[in-house]
Amino acid sequence: MSRDTWLITGCSSGFGSALALAALTSGDKVICTARNTQALSHLTTLGAIPLSLDLTSLPTIIQATITSAITDYGPIDYLVNNAGVVTTGVVESYTVTELQEHFLINVFSHITITQAILPHMRSRRSGVIANIGSIAGWGEIPGLGVYCAGKHALAAFSLSLQQEVASFGITVTCIELGYFRTAILADGKTFEAKKAIPEYEDFIGAARGALRGYNGKQPGDPKKGAELVFEMLSGRGRGVGRVLPGRWVVGRDAVSFVEAALKRGEDMLEGWREVVSTTDCDDVDPSK
Repeated sequence: MSRDTWLITGCSSGFGSALALAALTSGDKVICTARNTQALSHLTTLGAIPLSLDLTSLPTIIQATITSAITDYGPIDYLVNNAGVVTTGVVESYTVTELQEHFLINVFSHITITQAILPHMRSRRSGVIANIGSIAGWGEIPGLGVYCAGKHALAAFSLSLQQEVASFGITVTCIELGYFRTAILADGKTFEAKKAIPEYEDFIGAARGALRGYNGKQPGDPKKGAELVFEMLSGRGRGVGRVLPGRWVVGRDAVSFVEAALKRGEDMLEGWREVVSTTDCDDVDPSK
């Protein structure tokens, strides 16, 4: 039986590691990435192929790395853009450099890797691309505004790409995870805006403390979540006969979070419906 090939970014720990383990356990081939491949030893001992990949590298370097991997190990059936960082801070405090680095890692690198793989998937008329998003992409979380913005962007990019490549037999989804018990919220794992603004100090201190206090108490089991994601992406087990949505919310807490976000949207629209419907703003002739 032929094995499918997965390329999963950010596999040194957390959800990426758990998903790589699920794919390896199934007998599939897994190319797993990290900046330092020594952090992948728990996967390489099980047969995973390590790939050094720094998402802050120039796009040409990233694309050359991906192209070389395809040349060396064969076509990629499943691309999972999982790597990312959590950045905390109030919007006013970010420097341009901090903003650029956050979006480079969480959004732009995902697009760059996808661009490198798409020609190969198009030529084969098959493939699955999964971008790991977050329920933060549905929210407005104080102290996580930049993180939320990046996840919003990732979802929009995924939905647009889904329609662009559907005719080539390529499936695209943005997997919006709830809170899973990984170390992403642990001390030293999150990036923090360096600039301190005294007026925000009490607020941002409380927000960061809440995140750290939640570390290890998240409701989601990463092993169970990764096994579900593996089955859904590969169409095996619970994924048999199912069609992947463009935005797929994973976790009971995630469903509740998104339902609340949709309800806020409905309430907001209802509040403005009368104003919009009674305001004459659609009759302007643009030719005059």
